[in-house]
Amino acid sequence: MGRSRLVALAASLLVLGGCYGAYQVSPDSVQTVGGLTPNVEDKDAGLVALAPGFDIKSYKVVAVDKFPVTDPAIKDEDDRRNAAEMSTILQNELVRRLRDTGLFTRVVNLTETEFQPGADRTLRLEGVITRLGGGSQVARAFAGAYGAGAARAQAEMRFIDTGSRQPMLLVADRRRASMGFFGGDTKDHWKESFDDMARDLGKFLVRLSHGQAPGK
Repeated sequence: MGRSRLVALAASLLVLGGCYGAYQVSPDSVQTVGGLTPNVEDKDAGLVALAPGFDIKSYKVVAVDKFPVTDPAIKDEDDRRNAAEMSTILQNELVRRLRDTGLFTRVVNLTETEFQPGADRTLRLEGVITRLGGGSQVARAFAGAYGAGAARAQAEMRFIDTGSRQPMLLVADRRRASMGFFGGDTKDHWKESFDDMARDLGKFLVRLSHGQAPGK
């Protein structure tokens, strides 16, 4: 390959890396919890389900737990280390983004703080990371524009009323990423996916607080 073509290829990869990131797709194998199944499409949160009468504004505190990774593709010690790292990243991003909404007087990271609910109505945010697939960076580098080698992440979230112990809101969000500089680093794609999930969950909750129903 000539020098000019190499330069053009490198430039195009840089452009693609700067323009494309993780994007939302439909979640798969979504779980039912407490009689609720996330099946309503929302433009921010993915798939959601709300308990009858749920009013986000009536809750002043939310406590955020760490999400275990349940993807059966997690096989060896490297996989487990990556899963633990991504679980921590998602928890931290959820705490940060929920604080940014201004909806709650207190947002608790349950890994960092011992917590017992008090007089204020409290939600506990828990869930699982059901998909954490690395895909192939080589495939992304050569054919990422066609979706090859995509990294994948899916989280299923449950907002539980700590008084009744009933689920009030379920969310299922799935992201894919197949574009980046030389295919993009897998961990970077995962981190972006979880940051985007937390950001968009916050946007969804703010919309709910303004009386907007879930929808596309």
